[in-house]
Amino acid sequence: MIKTAVILVAAVVVANAMMRPIRIRNYDDCSCEHHETYPCDEEEEPSTPPTAIPTTPSTSLQSSTSNTITSTTTQTTPESTTTPALCPDLNRQTPFKRKNGWWCGFLTEPSSSLVSPMNYRETPDWCGDTNAQVASLETKEELEYFTHVARNFKYPVAGFWTASAYNATSERWYWTDGQADPNIEPQPIGSDPNGRIAVLVGSSPDPAVLAVVPQSGRGSVTISAVLCGVPGLQFS
Repeated sequence: MIKTAVILVAAVVVANAMMRPIRIRNYDDCSCEHHETYPCDEEEEPSTPPTAIPTTPSTSLQSSTSNTITSTTTQTTPESTTTPALCPDLNRQTPFKRKNGWWCGFLTEPSSSLVSPMNYRETPDWCGDTNAQVASLETKEELEYFTHVARNFKYPVAGFWTASAYNATSERWYWTDGQADPNIEPQPIGSDPNGRIAVLVGSSPDPAVLAVVPQSGRGSVTISAVLCGVPGLQFS
């Protein structure tokens, strides 16, 4: 009987030991030198697992480094593209390209419907009022253009003076404005060496005619206007 009782007591002790919760010894706050004499308190395992603390994703932005590239391009000022004026006064003057440069011509316009002859000797004064000079006709384009202008004046123009002179040695007429090619081809009609060359306008579609007329401006055709002009942009 006694042996049986001892066995039962031993079984109970073993069962209690198996059912006893595992204890975790806390050695952090105790002295290990005396843990055999003064054992550290044991912590019971928490009955509920610790709650996990959610982690919040970091919202901080990653700093970026910006590299500034300094341009080494040299700024150059573009050259002016302004085209030089061909004539001093394009409102009055019309440019024509000649061999030596541009010539800027214009016709004087009669101020009266009464056709009054203009003496050739007075023409420098007429042109001088606008700082110009009596002009010649180097090109066919000049002749055609000013003939058209004369035919469309407000008051009628039958003819206008040009800068010219006669050379008795060569027995030829020449342009004398100082810029035009002096040679005239074909030579004007007429044979008065004391006269001057005028443009007889005529009427469309007939071409104008170069003719030698008396310097008085009186003749078969009355000369009542003068061709004036100034040098324009010259060729370098």
